Amino acid sequence: MKKLFKILSIIIGVVFVSNTTYAAAWKVSRSVWTEQDEKAYSNFVERLCDSKYGNLNKFIKDPKANPFYGEEDKKFNLSPDCADLPYLIRAYVAYKLRLPFSYVSEISGKGGDERYSKGNKPLKFRDQDYFSSPQQLFNQVVLINSGYFRMDVSSETSDHYPIKINKKNLTPGTIYYDPDGHVALVAKVLDNGRIRLIDAHPDKSISKPWFGTKFSKGNKSNGGGFKKWRQIRYTSEGKTVRTQNHNLKDYSATDQYQKSFSINGKSGVGYHEYIRLSMANANSRSDPMTEFVFMMQDIFEDIRYRAIAVDVAIQKGCHLKPHPGSLPYNIYGTDGIWEELSTPSRDARLKVAFREFYDTTRQMVLTAEKYDKQTARALAYNFLIKYDELSPKFCITYVNSAGRSVKLTFDDVCQRLFDLSFDPYHSIEYRWGAKGQELATANDGQTKQKFYALEKRLRNQLERLYGCNTPLSMGPDQHVAVDIRCWLNAYLQGHKIDRNIVAFNKETIYNQPVPSEKEVVASKPTITDDKPIQVAMLPKNNTNRTVKENTPVSANSALINRNPVNIPISLTSDSSAKKSQTKEMKVDNSKSESSNNSNINKEIKSENSRIEIAKIPEKHKEPSNKETSSNNNDDSPTKPEKVNSNSYSPATDFWNSLLIKGDQIAATIGNSNNYNSSNR
Repeated sequence: MKKLFKILSIIIGVVFVSNTTYAAAWKVSRSVWTEQDEKAYSNFVERLCDSKYGNLNKFIKDPKANPFYGEEDKKFNLSPDCADLPYLIRAYVAYKLRLPFSYVSEISGKGGDERYSKGNKPLKFRDQDYFSSPQQLFNQVVLINSGYFRMDVSSETSDHYPIKINKKNLTPGTIYYDPDGHVALVAKVLDNGRIRLIDAHPDKSISKPWFGTKFSKGNKSNGGGFKKWRQIRYTSEGKTVRTQNHNLKDYSATDQYQKSFSINGKSGVGYHEYIRLSMANANSRSDPMTEFVFMMQDIFEDIRYRAIAVDVAIQKGCHLKPHPGSLPYNIYGTDGIWEELSTPSRDARLKVAFREFYDTTRQMVLTAEKYDKQTARALAYNFLIKYDELSPKFCITYVNSAGRSVKLTFDDVCQRLFDLSFDPYHSIEYRWGAKGQELATANDGQTKQKFYALEKRLRNQLERLYGCNTPLSMGPDQHVAVDIRCWLNAYLQGHKIDRNIVAFNKETIYNQPVPSEKEVVASKPTITDDKPIQVAMLPKNNTNRTVKENTPVSANSALINRNPVNIPISLTSDSSAKKSQTKEMKVDNSKSESSNNSNINKEIKSENSRIEIAKIPEKHKEPSNKETSSNNNDDSPTKPEKVNSNSYSPATDFWNSLLIKGDQIAATIGNSNNYNSSNR
């Protein structure tokens, strides 16, 4: 579809230029972008992120939200999708500040589809002088695709260039190019190194995800990674000159493209962790529970954005149309109805996010185990409590084909993650992976039911592949494990658990080093109550879960259920503890877009409430090796010697900032001492 628009726009442009008097889109007032101009651009991007809007058009038309609002905004139409977003925003700010704007208008490459071809190079350029009005320029830049970001890092004439990662260089307005065909803008950088992005989609909506492994790592040849707009200068002769790489202070052709990364004295760091650590303040510390809650919130936001996208397809009636009887050559990179209304790429990113949550949580527990096994069990226990507390709060509601509301909790989505249909021709029940009685209201015919069954392997796939055929036979027959609740429960019950951390983001994950003895502090928390506490309860309709994933279990425990197990752990609350202010974020997708997006930016903020997780008393320790040999063949790591607390030095990296001090973990989990299993 974009190719057709591009051809028509060229024809119309030629006719227009040949029959009208030449006039620029705007008169340039300064020849270069100053530091203050760049800050204004960054501020605009940040304001868009902070706003309630999930649509650029609505944002620019709100005088309270848009820092550049003017009367002309009432008639402007800015409707980006994916790759267009950075160009539209840069052009819009350039117009408002009357600054030069130039972009690559045509590229060459090898391999057909520009979005996934190799060796892309700029061929032609245009600037504000080529067009007769701002809107005409805006209409042209939306013809850009992600292939315009897909250029070798050595290119001197591309619109963007890769940067060296540090807090000074990576600011709001910086671009992230995902070589799997997606583009986003940096909108916020938190003190702990977390990066909030904004991105656009074919349905013209804007989402605000957090950077993580769901965004693929690039290489030198495709130029993936964080990039900035190349500095340009508008001459007195009316020409635009592009700054060469050696004159760009923050340019780096190597920093983001190392085989492995080193930072703060630690080697073997993965790309995404390297970005996080590079952007974190020197005194920033992360505790396990804060990380756990953050990851759940991040995934929930992705679920909400998916709900909006599915609703768009339903509102446009795509599910009522006959199924075409085939899928596109490539389900991830296509055009037309499929590009606009299907969700295979979005769903793949959601699955990667769930897997990252699964891996990171497991690694926090297993890293704690290297200090002390009882400490690790206490941490796993508290993760389980927090999961059950947040799952019903992080819920969405969809309206089924019979007009009735169906509520899905966070855990519900986790359980049906690989059943969610990406096919826009399916009913909303299939789009949300309904089964049994929930599916009874769907009215999909035999052809649609057949395709849902045939698309199973594609749904099981985490990796997005572009520029190649994606047949129904592609993908594994069984999906990977993502159910962290099941893993935590199995861990606490003493079953053999999956200890392997496997990368699904196209990069090698190196084993994290065992913490040094100097980072261990002898600290004995007070046991205030030896009474057993029930854990691992779920609502009645979910109490017996079968382990469908590839989690290794013994022959005697093929089924690991989610029934309670008695773990005697005492919780003592700080005297200054406050009630958790975690807000319930219910979603009703039948409400207006403003309502849907107003809660997206609400952060789950940990209060000052801190609890001590006490060591499990001696009489309640795990069964002996003889008792557990049939269920657990893993030997626990040797506990390091404890040293004097004066020798403790704070760890500078994420994994060693677990705040573990011997047998004690300080974890911010807000009011968990009042935990009641009946509320889950």
